[in-house]
Amino acid sequence: MNLGNAANMPDISSSSQHTSGKSVEWRTIFIASVGGGLEFYDFIVYGIFAPYIARSFFPSGSVVVSMIATFATFAVGYMARPLGGLVLSHIGDKFGRRSAFQLSLVTMTVTTAGMAFMPTYAIVGASASAAFVVLRFLQGACIGGELPGAIAYVVETAPGKSGLACGLMFACVNTGSLVAAIVSIVLHATLTEPDMLSIGWRIAFLIGGVLGAIGALMRRSLRETELFLSVKEKKRAKVPALEVVQAHLPQILMGIGIVGLNQALIAVLNVAMVPYLTQVASYSAQAASSLVMFSVAIMSVAIVLVGYLSDIIRKTTIYIAGAALIALGSYPFYTSIASKAIDPYVAFCLAATACSLISGTFGVLASELFPTRLRFSGLAISYNIAAALLGGFTPLLTSLLTRITGNSAAPGLFVSIVSVLGLISAIAILLKRSEDPAAVSPE
Repeated sequence: MNLGNAANMPDISSSSQHTSGKSVEWRTIFIASVGGGLEFYDFIVYGIFAPYIARSFFPSGSVVVSMIATFATFAVGYMARPLGGLVLSHIGDKFGRRSAFQLSLVTMTVTTAGMAFMPTYAIVGASASAAFVVLRFLQGACIGGELPGAIAYVVETAPGKSGLACGLMFACVNTGSLVAAIVSIVLHATLTEPDMLSIGWRIAFLIGGVLGAIGALMRRSLRETELFLSVKEKKRAKVPALEVVQAHLPQILMGIGIVGLNQALIAVLNVAMVPYLTQVASYSAQAASSLVMFSVAIMSVAIVLVGYLSDIIRKTTIYIAGAALIALGSYPFYTSIASKAIDPYVAFCLAATACSLISGTFGVLASELFPTRLRFSGLAISYNIAAALLGGFTPLLTSLLTRITGNSAAPGLFVSIVSVLGLISAIAILLKRSEDPAAVSPE
């Protein structure tokens, strides 16, 4: 296993040479990561409070139809990611990661606060639904640049310990989901159902706006990465997205597969799981939120450990092991949850551990596919296409599969198929690396 070979790793490893002797700026990584976690809270809270959003903005005689409309709006946010990613990654590769960071978080904060104060369908009619979709679109556009930029930033800030750095970053991102689950538990425990429908979900969105504002203030202290500053202005691409597509199309395709599995897992756990547990598996809302919070907490710890190990063991090996486990275990997981055959906390603990093998490695694997001058754009394109195709539609497709087939474990089949795609992509990276080490940055 040859990890971090400086002779074969022109961007990340070479930077390790000129940063040798310097300690990793963990405080800087933490601030960048916390900002991502706060922004991720805003995005994920939509899924947790989806039943109330459905009744407030997409009323229907059928609960299932209302939920499908709500998840379709969730998918709109994912479809907006590529556009937002193109805009913000252009800024990031041309003018700096910090500028893109601030723009995405400030916009996200405003849109989330707007959702909190939006009048419902009962008050202003269809215009409320349309306005909510527009705000959701803007949210998705911001995320389209936020997370790819955060990955690029932390990998470039800690080139010698990129696995651990990304592990810490995604642990913080997961903490955003954990905070959302805690907010859900507290609100459900203190408010009645009518109060939850009228004001409870609004409180959750308002908290997200406040946290986003705090994150934006914290990010004011961030500096540009040395790797970005080392790229002379005259060598920066005029149109980074166009150049990365022309010069690195195979890497983009591999990146889509690598990121796609992680996106599907995030959508299943953080967005689709609470509605599934409450409406299909007959769990209470509080029990469902507790299970999601528990699994996110397990993942947050496991991701850091996986990230640390990935600086020692090949990241592709860890990723392949995780994809194989998820492909084989997804259907049994859903079967056990729906039938209550085993303790759900045991099932969610095992599932979260398996998912951490993907979440703890995919970021660095995808980032190392692209050179520094195009990294933000390459990551944004791969990440957001994967998010739009395999993340945004996962809650909608799993809901439809469950309804059409009448099989409560049908979502597991979908996750297994996506896992196979991720597995193929990781194997393709290994094969490409063995054929042409310069085409794909080695570990």
